[in-house]
Amino acid sequence: MKFLHTSDWHLGAKTNGKDRLDEQKRVLDEILSIANYENIDCVIVAGDVFNTANPSADAEELFFETIEKFSNGGDRFVFVLAGNHDDPTRLAAGLPLAEKHNIALVSDLNKLNEARFKKNGVVSVVETGKGYLKLKKNEEIVTIAYLPYPSESRITEKVFDDSEELSYAEKVARWAEIGAGGFDEKGFNVFVSHLFLVGSKTGTGTVRVGDILAVPSNMLPKASYTALGHIHRHQEVAKNMFYSGAITKLAVSDKELSVIAFESENGVLASLEKIPLQTPQKYERVVVSSIEEARQKLSEFDDGDIVELVIKTEVPLSALELKQLKKDFACISTVGIIHGDFDVQETDKKKRKLMSDAELFKEFYKKVRGIEPTDDLIQMFVSLKGGEDETN
Repeated sequence: MKFLHTSDWHLGAKTNGKDRLDEQKRVLDEILSIANYENIDCVIVAGDVFNTANPSADAEELFFETIEKFSNGGDRFVFVLAGNHDDPTRLAAGLPLAEKHNIALVSDLNKLNEARFKKNGVVSVVETGKGYLKLKKNEEIVTIAYLPYPSESRITEKVFDDSEELSYAEKVARWAEIGAGGFDEKGFNVFVSHLFLVGSKTGTGTVRVGDILAVPSNMLPKASYTALGHIHRHQEVAKNMFYSGAITKLAVSDKELSVIAFESENGVLASLEKIPLQTPQKYERVVVSSIEEARQKLSEFDDGDIVELVIKTEVPLSALELKQLKKDFACISTVGIIHGDFDVQETDKKKRKLMSDAELFKEFYKKVRGIEPTDDLIQMFVSLKGGEDETN
């Protein structure tokens, strides 16, 4: 049986007010083409389908249209897991209809209704239980065990003694054991979840260790393949435990984007391939020393690309120059200006994270000019920047 592992679609995401839905549609069409070309039997979406718990109608429409295409009339099985950005109840609302197309929308560990899935497809559901289901193609049977994003408010299974004092990782391990109970020791077993693993690397390359919400890989069930979501960077964290990564660049630190195709044969992992995505837009930081250099470098980008522009200059820039630059190059997402030796990185990172764009500009202006900017100047800066950043 052939599988395609993808995650972190974040449909409906915006970057500094810039809508990404057209790009996401194009990338999903590319993933569909990959699934068709590779003769994929089962598509696994490991969480964060949407960017917010309350997605737009357009984002929901794109999601349902996409998974219906993936299902290929019910011949291909589609498994979709709830991530931390998804509203579990909302995601699973369409399950009764989705199951008829051989699509599972999974938001908890409750047993799925085996009878509602399509029975005469190339791949069919032959058994369901708490936290798992079994697929059959010809004579091969594959078990998929799953754990949606394991926040304590979302996972309601009563598996703990009230007197036990368990760490978050120990609770996750207990929850994961529920679905893993359906594994066949001699068969091919897939575990799907959306969480942090200790040792996983973020887009910036930071290794996460000691995070109270990070789980050691050895506390997850032993599976033939573990399909993970949550980290946007493709990586193998432990043997046959993979993050597929996001499908679009959601931060300037995000690098190559990809999906993973893998195949089972006689109960073992027979092949695995990382397939790079070709259609996502560029998302880069461009540092220049003048408006002229900015124009030259920005001409290399398409309007749909995303550029964080940083101008290091000794010469004051007029608001008119910056406004015209943003008008001429739709790819500009943000503009940062560094005068003289002042480096925005000197500002305490923890403090900056809590400050608005207006507050950051005010601090910067006072450092460079020695006086506070007027309210009109602050508003002009925010307007030229494209408004305050959204919180994801």
